[in-house]
Amino acid sequence: MKTFKDITFKQHQLGKGSIQGLLTLDNGIELSVVAGAGAYCTSKGGVREAVDKVEDVSTFEVGIIDENLDKENQEWDVQGWMSREEISKLIQEHAN
Repeated sequence: MKTFKDITFKQHQLGKGSIQGLLTLDNGIELSVVAGAGAYCTSKGGVREAVDKVEDVSTFEVGIIDENLDKENQEWDVQGWMSREEISKLIQEHAN
C-alpha cells in the first residue's frame, strides 16, 4: 500500500522556492503534493514561505483529482496544511 514515502519530490514548475510531488494511484486518482511560496504549507521558513527541500516542510498543500472523469467534469479538491501522516491516510482513503 502506498504512503507519503512513495512520493518523489522535485522543483515545482513555478520555479525555485517551491517543490511538488505527484502520486497516481492504481485507480486513476492523482495527488499533487506541494510546498513553497504561496502554498498552504508550513516550512522551516514559516507559513507559505519558499522551500527547496522536502525535509524542511512540516505541512503540505494537497490537490486530488480523479483522472477517470471526462476533462469537463474534473475538479481539483485542494486541502492545506496536511502532515505526512494525514497525507498517508488520504492516500489510503482514495486508493479504493
